[in-house]
Amino acid sequence: MKHLLKVVFTLIAAALFATASAQNGAFIKYDLAGKTITVTGDDLGSYNIFEAGDKDAKSNNEHSFYVKAMTNHVYKLNLIIHTPPHTNPVVGKLPYVAASYKPNSPMPAVYIGLTKAVEKSMDFYGSDKGSVGYFEITQVADGWVEGKFEIKIPKSFEKTKALHLTNGTFRFKIVEEG
Repeated sequence: MKHLLKVVFTLIAAALFATASAQNGAFIKYDLAGKTITVTGDDLGSYNIFEAGDKDAKSNNEHSFYVKAMTNHVYKLNLIIHTPPHTNPVVGKLPYVAASYKPNSPMPAVYIGLTKAVEKSMDFYGSDKGSVGYFEITQVADGWVEGKFEIKIPKSFEKTKALHLTNGTFRFKIVEEG
C-alpha cells in the first residue's frame, strides 16, 4: 500500500508538472467574432532589435512577437513593443502607435498588426495612435513577458469596419538584442 501511494503521488506530481510546463511556453490568445484564436509553439517567432532613429523615426528597441507567415492560420498577429534603446519591456500600460514609429511617438508603446489570409487574398489591419482598447504588460519575470490586450483594429489601407479583438493574452521569451 505504501508503495502504491508513492507511485500514485509520483504520477500526479508528474502530470501537474507537465501541465504547468505546457502552460509556461510562448502563446498568443484572443477572441475575434465569437471565436477564440490560440497560437503556440513553433508557429510563433520573436526578435529584439535596436532601431537607430533619424528625423523620421525615433530610436528604440523593437521587441516583436508574432505568428510566423508560413503557418496555417487565417489570422497572423504581430506585437511590436517599442522600448527605450537597449532596454527590455517593463510592467505597465502602453499606448497604441502606428507601424511607423515617429520621433514624437510615446515610449514605451506598442504596435499591433494583423494579417487575414483567405485563399489568395490578404487583408491588413494595424493599430494607430489613439486606437480604441488597451495593452498592458502584467508581468516580466525570468526572461518572460506576459500581458493582456483589447483593440478595435482598423484596416490599414481602407476605411472599413474595424476588427474587435477581445480577451487578448500573450506570453513570450525576451530574446537577446540582435
